[in-house]
Amino acid sequence: MVRINFFDSTNLKSTDQLISVPITTTDSSNSSIQIGVYIDNIYMLSISNKTFEANGWIWLTWPQKSEDFFQARKLTPNKWLNFVNQIDNWDFKLEQIYEKPIKLKNGHYRQGLKFSGHFYINDISFHKFPFETLKIPLVFELADFSNINNDNIYNMHLVPDKSSSGIGSYIDLTGYKTTAFNVLSKMHIYSSNFGSTVPDAPAIHTYQAIFETTYKQSINAALLTYFLPLLIVMALVLSSPMLSSSLWDVRLSVPPTALLSLIFLQLGYRENLPDLSYITFIDIIYNICYLTILLMFGFFLWGSNKINLAPDAEKESLIDKIDLMDKRFQRYVILGLIILITMDWMSFA
Repeated sequence: MVRINFFDSTNLKSTDQLISVPITTTDSSNSSIQIGVYIDNIYMLSISNKTFEANGWIWLTWPQKSEDFFQARKLTPNKWLNFVNQIDNWDFKLEQIYEKPIKLKNGHYRQGLKFSGHFYINDISFHKFPFETLKIPLVFELADFSNINNDNIYNMHLVPDKSSSGIGSYIDLTGYKTTAFNVLSKMHIYSSNFGSTVPDAPAIHTYQAIFETTYKQSINAALLTYFLPLLIVMALVLSSPMLSSSLWDVRLSVPPTALLSLIFLQLGYRENLPDLSYITFIDIIYNICYLTILLMFGFFLWGSNKINLAPDAEKESLIDKIDLMDKRFQRYVILGLIILITMDWMSFA
């Protein structure tokens, strides 16, 4: 239930900046490069490693001004197009469809690429687990590290083709519902000039095109997998005050047994998560349940001691009194659970 972070070290944050920019179809400087993506398949999702694999198609269109730039530097698209969140070069494939870019009737050039690789999910939050929203991105930038001192590729504008980009029929992930496909455009301002020899050279900035597929955890699957076992265990715990306080030995055995059950249940779902520096929605639910079990055990312990220490003549009336207190305690505990869980959910909403 308690969320404390003042014991933790301060997290070092990148000084790079990402600024959202509107997606335009025209560029007055006649130096825009348009990129479209069709994602055939998303698979091998690893939540613990924050990685996934994907394959699909890319098409690129650029004007004569950009083509002159590429020709002068002998750059092909597989050299100047950077897959920002791509990892593991050994299994990455990028094949050009045409041997040379084809020239269109409007004077622009076009090249197609087929890609397949392993990618990283940088921005992923499990605060609402198991009801989290998972956004799986493919991020592209323009890159030319061979010439950072003079006129370079970073002056060009990478524009995503929002109308034609899309996803195929093999992008569904087990346990998740595919809910959206979004195309975003951003400007990435690096906190470095990449070693430019020009005095007082500004930091490098480049445009990003992001193609993002959104998934949400199946509510039915989450309820049945994570919450039904928890609900059953807590139902047994919350029903235990209905046992007569004269059965003190039986009552005292319920909280420890339930506690062990919750520990094993929590370890089970934790195996599906990476090591997190924060606690999730379901973690707080478990913390509330742990506190409830502790209170229940303390109450039962107090009642059993009262009965054992009471004279024989007073035991029967004391049992009736404790049984009445049990019913009140049971109602207050259930009401408290409802309030705390509701507050927990609202804090994450």
